[in-house]
Amino acid sequence: MNNIDFLNTYFRSNPYRDELVKFILDSQFAAFNTGNFKGKSLYDLSVFSLIHQLMIAYEYYPEITILKVNETSVKEMEKWLQTDAGAFDWTYAYDYVKQIKGNSDLNVEENLKKSIKKILKIDFQKDNLTDPVVLEQADCVVTGWLSEKMCQEKNEYIKSFQKIIKLLKPGGLLIVIECLNATFFKVGEEICYVFKHDESFLKEYLANEGFKIVFCKVLDSKIVSPMTDYNKIIYVAAVKEAS
Repeated sequence: MNNIDFLNTYFRSNPYRDELVKFILDSQFAAFNTGNFKGKSLYDLSVFSLIHQLMIAYEYYPEITILKVNETSVKEMEKWLQTDAGAFDWTYAYDYVKQIKGNSDLNVEENLKKSIKKILKIDFQKDNLTDPVVLEQADCVVTGWLSEKMCQEKNEYIKSFQKIIKLLKPGGLLIVIECLNATFFKVGEEICYVFKHDESFLKEYLANEGFKIVFCKVLDSKIVSPMTDYNKIIYVAAVKEAS
């Protein structure tokens, strides 16, 4: 599935943009204002070449490592870092961050780019996702729409998610962004089937893995479209409790 076509479909224009960009930024701004969430390192595992989920987080976790499941997404991230003419334009999201922060002089793009230290390809077939590179556990892990996209059934989802949370140190912050009750999404005529789950499933799973949810916001979707069938979006911030 083409990376830029996906971004153009769901993150460039309405009706999806307000739900998938503004809601996430509003939620993250609120989450980071509810507690003392600060540290050094953040690992991001999100689908395709999404970056808006980091546009507020970078101020709290200034050393970011981007982890992508395929070379195409790695290359798209590198294009964006290098301000390549073919990279996706996130100006709308930058401007919205300035609006909610009340700082029109804030250079979101430049500051975020400075925070990104590594971009690595990962492999979920391996116990160590970044093999042969060995990463220390991070202070914060962000995962946006990744496990639900890669998986179509419960056991696959849990197996992949367990590898993600191994990257987080005890006491660290996990941020999960997902669409709920979805079974598919389309880009053009290409269909990607996803793991269907609801809010209760996600919260119960996180609790079983030893996480305490400290912030949660759910948006009821107003979109009726043949492109996808999600009906809610969830943003969860949870702390990994020490065993």
